[in-house]
Amino acid sequence: MRVEKCIVIQRPVEEVYAFVTDMRNVTRWTPATEIRQVDKGPLCVGKRYVQAGEFFNRRMELTTEVTEYQPPSVFAFKAIAGPVPLSTKMLFTSIPQGTQVTMIGEGEPGPLFKLAGPLLTLVLRKQIDTQLDVLKRLLEEKE
Repeated sequence: MRVEKCIVIQRPVEEVYAFVTDMRNVTRWTPATEIRQVDKGPLCVGKRYVQAGEFFNRRMELTTEVTEYQPPSVFAFKAIAGPVPLSTKMLFTSIPQGTQVTMIGEGEPGPLFKLAGPLLTLVLRKQIDTQLDVLKRLLEEKE
């Protein structure tokens, strides 16, 4: 399954990238209700986090690992533990109106969700739409 969505945020690319990659903000714009760092040190490729929250309409915990970190243009991570092997990539492009953010979610349902593949794609699409809408609102209302 693969879902891709773009949105334009009327803010500079550096500001949008910094907000998204500041893990203290994750619970403000994603379904995660809590996040904790597994490894000490600054954000970098290989850094791991445990996120707990409502994913795919179920309460679960996922361990994620940063797979790409290229400020201010690319941020990606994948679930390395949990019931849904999902990877997320975010691309940040400076445009005259601000920043175009492209979010790509892809993965295959694990044994827990095998029969619900098409439904999971719809849920993932809705989740990404909601996340990007909330991100846009938070950043554009910020003065």
